[in-house]
Amino acid sequence: MSNDPATTWGKDPHRLLSLDEAHEQIAAEVTPLPSLTAALDQVAGRVLAAPIVASEDNPAFDKAMMDGFAVRAMDCAQPGAELDVLGLIPAGADPEQTVAAGQALQINTGAPVPGGADAVVRVEDTTRSADGTHVTINVPIKAGRHIAPRASNTQKGDVVLAPPLRLDSAQIAAAATAGAATVEVFPRVSVAIAVTGDELVAVGRKKKPGQIFESNGPMLAALMRQFGARPVPIGIVPDTPQALQHNLTVAMQHPLVITVGGMSMGTLDLVPQALADLGVDRKFHGVHMRPGKPVAYGRGPNGQHVFGLPGNPVSAFVCAWLFVRMVIRGLQGLEPSPPRRWSATLAAGLKPARDNRIALLPARVWNDANQGMMAEPCAWQGSGDPVGLAKANALLVREDPTTPAPAGHRAEVILISSDF
Repeated sequence: MSNDPATTWGKDPHRLLSLDEAHEQIAAEVTPLPSLTAALDQVAGRVLAAPIVASEDNPAFDKAMMDGFAVRAMDCAQPGAELDVLGLIPAGADPEQTVAAGQALQINTGAPVPGGADAVVRVEDTTRSADGTHVTINVPIKAGRHIAPRASNTQKGDVVLAPPLRLDSAQIAAAATAGAATVEVFPRVSVAIAVTGDELVAVGRKKKPGQIFESNGPMLAALMRQFGARPVPIGIVPDTPQALQHNLTVAMQHPLVITVGGMSMGTLDLVPQALADLGVDRKFHGVHMRPGKPVAYGRGPNGQHVFGLPGNPVSAFVCAWLFVRMVIRGLQGLEPSPPRRWSATLAAGLKPARDNRIALLPARVWNDANQGMMAEPCAWQGSGDPVGLAKANALLVREDPTTPAPAGHRAEVILISSDF
């Protein structure tokens, strides 16, 4: 571990990074985890690590796109053509019969088009004889009608899906169509979450006077799942050096470690020293932002990514969105980029603040039929108010909070809900 004050932990004064500097620092540190091979039914939500190549043409044959009759277009150039019906080709069959002049084969959607036929006529455009042996074609037909030619979607050897790409339902359907029973993916990142504080009690347990229910652990576990990672709760860690040393040693078995609380300047803010004792090199401790100023980031002796998040729940939430999410993306093979910002119109004016730190405020956004995306801050009581945060579906970004922002002005927002 370096003895350079710029890279060691502690409560010594140090420069606060700008938000952009913190993002750049994290992005420079992240490389993907080694990939692995997994069964297709096990990869939902994971990131593709190697191309998926079509194992055969798709469709693998000329395919009927409608229920109807396979015919020769030259027999049906004019309405009223009467054809002999030879039989039926159901989907999944390998047709042995061929269509000759004056003949037709009834065919189901998805079935292979028989030899000799070059068009399919919809059932709705035909009239069948009472005994079923003949069919009259009521509309003119051109070659290729209602047929998907072989390899019209993809050819054997085509790259169907290229990495990096998160595998959701549509991508899994494409992989299955390509014949990929197994897929090369990046592993789901395991994230150890250790919440510190003697004042905390797990939900469902009895509180003593002065204690509060612990909300950061459940919140961060839910966020990690939302980010595509696997949370590993370490639990509530008492404010003692011994307890921190033991529990953080367990947490350091994972590639990403989050500690919550104990990062400021109080007498029981012991996490920085505990991280130093474990050989974690500090990359930064403190960002010129609110909420979330005390956030810290470092690298463990085995390359672990280690975050120290503030204990206030809104601060921890904002820091997870701005920083932890970047590392998860990078470890899973995606670009370790900050969350995207969208432009919105302020529905209500914002008063100037005395604090000039960049502010990220819980907000509501919605689409207006005439003005597009609208935004307004939520009513909340500061970084210790998760109930106020629960009203939000976005973070409103104020680069310079000391400047008033009248209603109707444009502002940037970060969406934090998949429902928007």
